[in-house]
Amino acid sequence: MTPDLRQEANREDRPLVDLLLERLEHLILEGNLKAGDRLKEKTLAAQWDVSRGPIREACRILQEAGLVEVVPNRGVIVRRVKLQDVLHEYDVRAALWRLGGREAARNLSHRQMDGLDRLIAKMDAAIGDNDIDAYFRLNTQFHDAIASATGNRPFIVLQRRLVLQSHLFRSQSLATESGFRERNDDHRLMLEAFRKGDAETAGAVSEEHVLRGKARFIASLEKAGALPANHDSLS
Repeated sequence: MTPDLRQEANREDRPLVDLLLERLEHLILEGNLKAGDRLKEKTLAAQWDVSRGPIREACRILQEAGLVEVVPNRGVIVRRVKLQDVLHEYDVRAALWRLGGREAARNLSHRQMDGLDRLIAKMDAAIGDNDIDAYFRLNTQFHDAIASATGNRPFIVLQRRLVLQSHLFRSQSLATESGFRERNDDHRLMLEAFRKGDAETAGAVSEEHVLRGKARFIASLEKAGALPANHDSLS
């Protein structure tokens, strides 16, 4: 951690809160801050040489995103995500992406679709290099670009919140990632529907993309022996 976040914020012309949010989000999703760990304003402010106000605002945004919670007599702590919640969130995300896929097919420009095509090619390269970190960065860019093109702010905010909570559960569990080529094949199907302007197919393919992700997630937990015997009743 570097203590010169204020200089970095000035250099990049970004709000200090945004940089603090990135740092804290990374610490939580990478498992450096674990479920139940406290986010102490005073300690974090001293660590990054900032005032407590921006730390407090970043924690508020993390709370809205479902990554932390405020517990009486303890303060702000990293939230523990329940498996049942994650499985339900996959279903909500699937329904949201049916809507998002339809709206994106109507709104994406040719230039934006060309950008999606380049991201798919870069994801192929990352898979070939077994660079999973790069794949996930590109995957996030791909979905964020589609979401942004919808112009539907509630969709953009809600789908990101659900994705973050899914990532948080993975950081707290034995779930592993797999099926990267299959995921990118889904991306190609989505882009094909976008280019055709076929809103209904784009919505259906986008929804199925999320549901296949849910199936892979359950399979990874089964492989790790981390899936409860009653998981069918949870989903």
